[in-house]
Amino acid sequence: MAMLFHAAGLQITDDWIRSVPGAFPIRDVRSVWVTRRQVGRGSRLMTAALGVGVILVVIGGAGATGWLTRNWMWILAAPAVFFVAASIGLLDPITVYLEKRHHELWIATDSGAVRVWKANSVEANKARRQIQRARERHREEYEV
Repeated sequence: MAMLFHAAGLQITDDWIRSVPGAFPIRDVRSVWVTRRQVGRGSRLMTAALGVGVILVVIGGAGATGWLTRNWMWILAAPAVFFVAASIGLLDPITVYLEKRHHELWIATDSGAVRVWKANSVEANKARRQIQRARERHREEYEV
């Protein structure tokens, strides 16, 4: 029995998945997936409203001061400036933040779906791949 993945709160071997919710045999796992924690509808609406409000205030302030009429070409150049900033790494802190958000690792068995672990996107996907690898090995073993 080989250890495929080990982290705080999760162990994946060729035969078992051991986590805080329990131990699950690989042969019982029907599917595995990673998802982000579901955010409430109200939270998404509030974030969207806040973003639209900030954009309107910035554009309104630029228009009221006269800056927008003198520098309207910056609005046309904004997409190019964005891509240049992204290509030289100025937006990397945003990427680091997005990678650190919690993702959930779920498995489906005959008895239902279970969230087995929560981690950042990279670690959760590593664990998902190891579960898939264990399932493939298990299938190959019993097909022969």
